[in-house]
Amino acid sequence: MKSALMSNRSRLLTAAAFITAAAFIATAAQAGTEYIGNSLTLNGFEGEDQVAPLVILGEYNPAGPLATSSVTLPTGTVEDVTFFGGYWDFTLYALSLVGSNPTLNEQTFQVVASESFSGSIAPQYGIQTLAVSGFSVTAGDLLAFAGIGPYYPQSANNAPNSDATYMDANTPNQFSATPPGGPGTQFTVGPNPDPNSDYDYVNDFFDNQGRTYAIGVDVSVPDSGSTLFLAAPIMAVLATMKRRCFSRTQVSLG
Repeated sequence: MKSALMSNRSRLLTAAAFITAAAFIATAAQAGTEYIGNSLTLNGFEGEDQVAPLVILGEYNPAGPLATSSVTLPTGTVEDVTFFGGYWDFTLYALSLVGSNPTLNEQTFQVVASESFSGSIAPQYGIQTLAVSGFSVTAGDLLAFAGIGPYYPQSANNAPNSDATYMDANTPNQFSATPPGGPGTQFTVGPNPDPNSDYDYVNDFFDNQGRTYAIGVDVSVPDSGSTLFLAAPIMAVLATMKRRCFSRTQVSLG
């Protein structure tokens, strides 16, 4: 009777160890966070937009929009968006490439995730961090926003792989863009002018179709490498414990 009780106790302890290890591994799998975006440090005279454009981070090229970006997201979940500003009214987007038209220098993107934000602490300005929910992304997705809030240098830029700034194609020289719709929405961007696209680069009168906005996101990413590294020895030890427990049970029953 005593041997049977000891065997049951061993089995319970082994089961508890397996459950604890599984919980640890599951927690470790979501342990990493990456900041994706531009620097939040201001240099020189900077300010926010007075009208609301569509901005795709790191996607600008003087010859025409790029199919990819210098600012791409990893697979994971966006936890928050951080930017420098004091008044904001914008929608954050993750975009995936649908297709390219090299002849017209056009790119077609699809909205993967979106969330809108509005608020103010004006006349004070500084770094703002806003929580994001339900914003899952895949490696290679592009980061974008439509609206006003994040600051950018009020000077000439247009550097390759800076932030591409777009306006509605049917309202030339207005500098504003109607925000794209939610997940699943597709739209085409092109150079200025491009009557076939949904959005063109803004007018380059100020030499800043390409800008650098002070905005970025924190992405929670699976820590798969360290998880597998830790999981293998843990599960091996637990398997040995289980075999020994089973052997003791066989002996006591015999």
